[in-house]
Amino acid sequence: MQSSIKNQTGSHTVLENAEALRNGTLKPSDLPNIKVWKDDAGKIWTLDHRRLGAFKQAGLDEIPIQWATPEEVASQMWKMTTKNGGTSIKLKLGNGESMIIK
Repeated sequence: MQSSIKNQTGSHTVLENAEALRNGTLKPSDLPNIKVWKDDAGKIWTLDHRRLGAFKQAGLDEIPIQWATPEEVASQMWKMTTKNGGTSIKLKLGNGESMIIK
């Protein structure tokens, strides 16, 4: 849904989580499930962009999900800023630097 996200996520970063997932020091089950929802056209979207970005960067094929409630989706629609249908997201690294996660 979002066009960009910050790398920092709490006390960790998206890239740190991706590396930990890749090397096995962090398991997908150690993180909360990613909340997803399906639009009227049948496309699945996420409400948890940083965790999805970490999973994508780690190269994982399967991730834990949970269907979001209609209320959760409605409260997050202000984040719907993607210009490319959700095919990629800009990860803001700081100091004006960024990278694209596909």
